[in-house]
Amino acid sequence: MEKSQTVNDVNDARFNAVLPDSLVSELSGETPIFVMEGDVKADGTFGQSFLVLTPTRVLGLDSDESSVIVPVEDIKSVSTDELFGGARIVVETINGIKVALIHYSRNLISEFAAAARIIEDHSEERPVIFPDLDGSAFSESGIPLEERGGRSPLDMPRWKIVNRMWQYMIPYKGRLFALMLLTTVSVLAQVYTPLLTKQIVDNILKQGDFANSVEPAGNRINLYVALIAIMFVVIFLSRTAANLLKVWVGGRLIADFRAALHQQMQRLTMSYHNQKESGQLIGRVMNDTAELHHFLIEGAPYLFINLLMFVGIGGILLWLHPVLAICVFLPVPFLLGGGAWFWKKLVPLFHKRGNRTNVLYSVLGESVHGVKAVKALGQESRRHRLFTKNNNSLFGVNYQLDGTFAKFFEVMALFMGVGTVSVWYFGSHSILDPDSDFTFGHLIAFISYMAMFYGPLQWFTAVVNWSTHAITASERIFQVLDQEPETYDREGAISLPRAKGEIRFENVRFSYNRGKEIIKGITFDIKPGEMIGLVGKSGAGKSTIINLVCRFYDVDSGALKIDGNDIRDIKLEDWRRNIGIVMQDPFLFSGTISENISYGNPDVDFDEIVRAARAAHAHDFILDKEEGYDTVVGEGGVDLSGGEKQRIAIARAILNDPPILILDEATSAVDSETEKAIQEAIGNLVKGRTTIAIAHRLATLRNASRLIVIENGSIIEHGTHEELMAREEGHFAKLVELQAENNRMRSTQVAYSVD
Repeated sequence: MEKSQTVNDVNDARFNAVLPDSLVSELSGETPIFVMEGDVKADGTFGQSFLVLTPTRVLGLDSDESSVIVPVEDIKSVSTDELFGGARIVVETINGIKVALIHYSRNLISEFAAAARIIEDHSEERPVIFPDLDGSAFSESGIPLEERGGRSPLDMPRWKIVNRMWQYMIPYKGRLFALMLLTTVSVLAQVYTPLLTKQIVDNILKQGDFANSVEPAGNRINLYVALIAIMFVVIFLSRTAANLLKVWVGGRLIADFRAALHQQMQRLTMSYHNQKESGQLIGRVMNDTAELHHFLIEGAPYLFINLLMFVGIGGILLWLHPVLAICVFLPVPFLLGGGAWFWKKLVPLFHKRGNRTNVLYSVLGESVHGVKAVKALGQESRRHRLFTKNNNSLFGVNYQLDGTFAKFFEVMALFMGVGTVSVWYFGSHSILDPDSDFTFGHLIAFISYMAMFYGPLQWFTAVVNWSTHAITASERIFQVLDQEPETYDREGAISLPRAKGEIRFENVRFSYNRGKEIIKGITFDIKPGEMIGLVGKSGAGKSTIINLVCRFYDVDSGALKIDGNDIRDIKLEDWRRNIGIVMQDPFLFSGTISENISYGNPDVDFDEIVRAARAAHAHDFILDKEEGYDTVVGEGGVDLSGGEKQRIAIARAILNDPPILILDEATSAVDSETEKAIQEAIGNLVKGRTTIAIAHRLATLRNASRLIVIENGSIIEHGTHEELMAREEGHFAKLVELQAENNRMRSTQVAYSVD
């Protein structure tokens, strides 16, 4: 993770901006550690600006040659200051003076927050780390992206998207070939039918044929009618078989896409999930794949069929009458050119609709999952107004889309009407011309073929509609599939069937997004079988330490070692099997109690499930339920109380028998009787395990081997409960005293209420 302090060694171009010649003199001959380009000048207007760090100075420069220079030795702290519509980097000097180095738009917050941390590391003589940012906020063409690291539709050629879709079709290429063959047979049968009609009109239905030889004419008409009937049977059979194939192939591809998306989402980093709303991700799996399914079932087959019809019928029209064929072809360039223009108009609209659909999904999801909070706060009307606002926003985009589509369809119909009128006019005059060999049968066939020829053009707008949906939906799907998943097994990763439980933090530093450091160089050991309590205010970094131990995130610098091995060198699945977690609000799956207890070990015997439930003090309340262990708990365990969910989670951890245990506020928000039962269950659980505990009630940590007090990402105290309480001015002692005072106040209030 740590990289050279020389900007030339950094691969990320965002740290390698080219400084204009007019500003190079400001460096005074120093080699920059990094150069970053901003988009807001010192006066607050949009324009080119630069942030430069050299070994001795940090400089904020812009195109007006306004400069802010701060010596590195004068820097006390560096922070980002988010403003309305933008942000800035602020340096506080050792004299207490705050200096704004550079301003930038919100699109660049992540980049410059990382830069702020680099400056701070350099000023404090720590190793400079160039973080792996989550991609650029701008596309290759400079367009702001919907999501960082994504792609603009203007930068992604359609053929590349189609080629990627084809990779998913390769396993079914045999069925695809059969589908195309059957489709070709049905098209040939359709194209041949008007020629049979021409033969009937020209060679049989003339009055002379019946007058001179009725019987031969009858035989011939029976033959042609039989051939037409055969063509219809061929069309029926080939279309039916092709439709069954396209439904199977289309459905199978969508099932594969959904499976790939679901698997990818399970393997993506917690950082990615924290940046995405659940409704947005659900929309990718369900809504975007549904758009693609619609195109594969309806759009793609029509595109192939109509392409064959367009080419085949065009050749036949030229053979029947070249002049009339030109009349038919005349509107085609206008229709195709208009279609290309139409495509460009629709792409941004479909992206806008996709974005607003995802927002509506998120609002709806919050309304459903948070209905209790909405009702409790009496905000039903406010929630409905929010949904209505976003619903109307989606309606506006849909209206704009459908209105554009409807207008283009009518204009295209008008152009095709011109071709139809031209054919009737010139065709009728050709029949009346005694020197012309153009017959009435020719005209009937021509009219039939003309309708079939314009069919592909009539469907062209629908195909554009479907393909635009499909391309934009596919792009959003591939944006998820292209995300970098967690590194499960990096090169040389070692297996760890069962850990001893020794954990060591060595000068660990960590930040989530935007470069704001949460853990600031902490070092401590946890011995096998030891119980450590993490204490501190909200936001101090306790949960972040647990996230690092679970390897939901990797450290930025320093090392986190397990049994002497860097945690990143251990196979991720092996490591997580060694951890049991009991959270403040444990998540239960929509299944039975038995299935939830055995979720981490689904093949376990029922007797072991019962044994784990007994140890977790859950067996009695489970038997009190009508269905016992077969009771369905509902989505998220909605049918159980908080204490019941906690004990089932403890039973799950006991059954998994992990050597390392994480307890995150496991006894908060429950009554005293339930807390006692949970504490007894936890006592059974922690025996012989390395345990890291966070407790809301500090008194519950009395049995911990040691307590580590965290403040603002740093360790400020550590020791046993008795040792920390003995420090009269100690931070922990003050926290305990404050909590005791709060408890006394609540007791007084309760007593007053009872009186």
